[in-house]
Amino acid sequence: MGGTKTLVTCFLVIILAVSLSNHNVLASDAGIEDFSFDNCNTRCYGSDECNNYCIRAGFKNGGQCGSACIPCPVKCCCQK
Repeated sequence: MGGTKTLVTCFLVIILAVSLSNHNVLASDAGIEDFSFDNCNTRCYGSDECNNYCIRAGFKNGGQCGSACIPCPVKCCCQK
């Protein structure tokens, strides 16, 4: 019974970790037309938050999470 409880607990922790990870990360601008890294100022905590932040900051096209390279941090990139 103790082994089953441990197995179920580990399974639930893995499910929680996967559900909280951010899969909407842009590693390069290939494939997204007119994507710009010019206005990447803040850390990206999610695509909706980034888009809303950029719209409030006056960028009519909102924003997207992006990174100029794989080891680079993911930033919120506002689009003109």
